[in-house]
Amino acid sequence: MNGWWLIASLVAQVPAPQTPAQPAARPATLVIHGEVSALAVGYPKQDDTRELRSRALLDVTAEPVPWLRLRLEGTAEVLWADRSGSADDAVASVRDAWAEVRLNDVEVRAGYGRLVWGRLDEVMPSDVINPIDTATFFLEGRAAARLPVAFIRSRVFLPHDTTLETVVALPGRRGRFDRLDEGTSPFNVTRDLVLPAGLPAGREIQRESIPVALGSLQGGVRASTTAGRVDLSVSAWRGFEGFGLLSFVPGGQLVERYPRFTMIAADAEAVRGGWAIRGEAAAFIDKTLAGPLGPAKGKAVDAGVGVDRAAGDYHIFGSLVWHREWSSLSSSYTRDHLNVIASIDRRFSRERYLVRVFGVANPEDRSGFVRGLVSWSLRDNLMLEGSGGVFIGQGTDTIGRFTDRDFVSLRVRYHF
Repeated sequence: MNGWWLIASLVAQVPAPQTPAQPAARPATLVIHGEVSALAVGYPKQDDTRELRSRALLDVTAEPVPWLRLRLEGTAEVLWADRSGSADDAVASVRDAWAEVRLNDVEVRAGYGRLVWGRLDEVMPSDVINPIDTATFFLEGRAAARLPVAFIRSRVFLPHDTTLETVVALPGRRGRFDRLDEGTSPFNVTRDLVLPAGLPAGREIQRESIPVALGSLQGGVRASTTAGRVDLSVSAWRGFEGFGLLSFVPGGQLVERYPRFTMIAADAEAVRGGWAIRGEAAAFIDKTLAGPLGPAKGKAVDAGVGVDRAAGDYHIFGSLVWHREWSSLSSSYTRDHLNVIASIDRRFSRERYLVRVFGVANPEDRSGFVRGLVSWSLRDNLMLEGSGGVFIGQGTDTIGRFTDRDFVSLRVRYHF
């Protein structure tokens, strides 16, 4: 997908300057909230690993005039840990910083932040705009794990509940195993690499970063509409892999590259009674796979169906996501598996207590991950959370790579 074409399609959607439509007068608004938390984590299968992760978050949203919205969300995180030796780190970052203008039926948002595509819960095949932080994904979930990118997004609101969305994003943000001292993190699976004989241990990985240039832009389009009682979307995206692929180059250097991929996707959602029924499929028609002999060109498909229901104090969801990948160069390399994802929430005592269980299983590889959470609202703005996660099996899929990373945690959250 040509970078110039993406920019041209985006600009073409923006109308010529004009006086903004005058909606019913309403006052300017400013909403400020934040959170301070401390998370203690232990790893039962790694006796020498203990962590204390502290975080402060500030979120500011402002609407100075009816047609303009501003958002700023920033975090500061600190780590004190024993990871086979003392480890500490600190990072301050912006998770959202954008301005959004809406004139008549066109909305343009530009800045830095997170954008979500797809409809399934937690495992979303077409949610590819933002890379993720693996440690946060397992400790807190996908919503908290998305890493921001610089982007411009336009949306045109057409008749019959139809929306056309265009996104252009800069490259340069890679997925992380852990934002805090990644090199020593229990979730950094590159520490488990077994190097070929004769190569020195501890050799650093050389990362080939993606240049910030016009030819390296990422981008795509998404069209959404409603047909009867079914919400439908189709999308296409051309971008870079969030996690790099490792390969050896002459001389024994281990190199990590971030290849491009092309995705075409579709999703749908309908409500029947108290049930929400969702389907989503993504075809990666140009993709580089981590084959048995190193990176290889190929294709992949992820497709799933799920249900969601809230009934009284209970909320449940479940989905099945099938993955298949194959090499374009060798008919001998084909791999597929089915993931079963489910969650159940139960609230007690006027929502002061919450119990949640979330799980992912790959029956073929006999691997899985289960996370449990119990939270207690001590006051309206003070919460205590206990959580634990268990990795099951020794499979070769993504989950199986995190065996021996079982964890237990205790978090205190203060909201303001």
